[in-house]
Amino acid sequence: MNHAALALIIALVGASPLAAQDSGVQTPSFDSGLRLSGPWAIGPRLDQARAGLSATVLDGRIYAAGGAGLANPRDALEVYDPESGAWRVLKPMPMGLERFGMAVLGGKIYVAGGYSSEAGAEPIDQVWSYDPETDSWSAETALPGAKASLSLVSVNDRLYALGGEDGAPGLFVYDPETQSWNAAEAPDDINRRGAAAVVLGDEIWLIGGARNGQATSRVDVYHTLSQTWRRAPDLPEPRAGHAAAVLDGAVHVFGGRSADMRRTLASHVALNAGSETWESLSDMPAARTEAGVVSVNGAIWLIGGGSGAGFFAPFTALDAVDIFSTSER
Repeated sequence: MNHAALALIIALVGASPLAAQDSGVQTPSFDSGLRLSGPWAIGPRLDQARAGLSATVLDGRIYAAGGAGLANPRDALEVYDPESGAWRVLKPMPMGLERFGMAVLGGKIYVAGGYSSEAGAEPIDQVWSYDPETDSWSAETALPGAKASLSLVSVNDRLYALGGEDGAPGLFVYDPETQSWNAAEAPDDINRRGAAAVVLGDEIWLIGGARNGQATSRVDVYHTLSQTWRRAPDLPEPRAGHAAAVLDGAVHVFGGRSADMRRTLASHVALNAGSETWESLSDMPAARTEAGVVSVNGAIWLIGGGSGAGFFAPFTALDAVDIFSTSER
């Protein structure tokens, strides 16, 4: 039975997701991929297809973790090493997670919140760190409240957890010296699921996202030193479940879901620092939502994701990696 037929049967009977889609070509090189068109190239495939995963970079290596699984969120952790030119499976997370936060602090990778294989549809407050030197996970201080579909970023030796519509609202800040989280003042409007967060200098940009099933084009900016909020130029169109990264000082936003959350987008827009206008750039090779994203070595890597969201995420999950670069590769 093919995946489309299986997905239809499961949707009709209300069973759990059981299948993921596989596709495409693999190239092993970190610095060069199979050219698609213009600034896009094909990167090395993940070991497992998944949407709702998270990704980060530590010591020049790309790490991808979690995501929607066949029946439950995945616990898989993979690393891409430019020297070997391939993904390698590492020690799995303590439990399967999807739509969680992931960031680097003090030479370790932290994961926080999300939906877990144990809690199901309820968001969690648990936090763990991964030490690449020992290939081991450790429990860390929990968030002040449960959050899912959130962002986790690292700025000036602090972790910031923000966004997410399910669970505790607001902005949480982690101090590694005291190993404690504190709540910071934040407007109610930042409590959006499927928003994307990037760091520009001392600022955190929270881009798009959805509330009450409706995506927004809103962009909120938090200055971590002055602890103040401001608005940045709105996106050209509302979106949620998109990926965002900074390249050469510009904020790039890729794909996601439309305003009514019914369509998956392939569009790509960017805003240069100091600009008041978003610019439309080359579309992604295919529509994609809930992908992992990193900016590394002058390129942006879009990792995994899917063409559907929510219940349908596992049926449309991808192991594909697309690489965007403004320079010749």
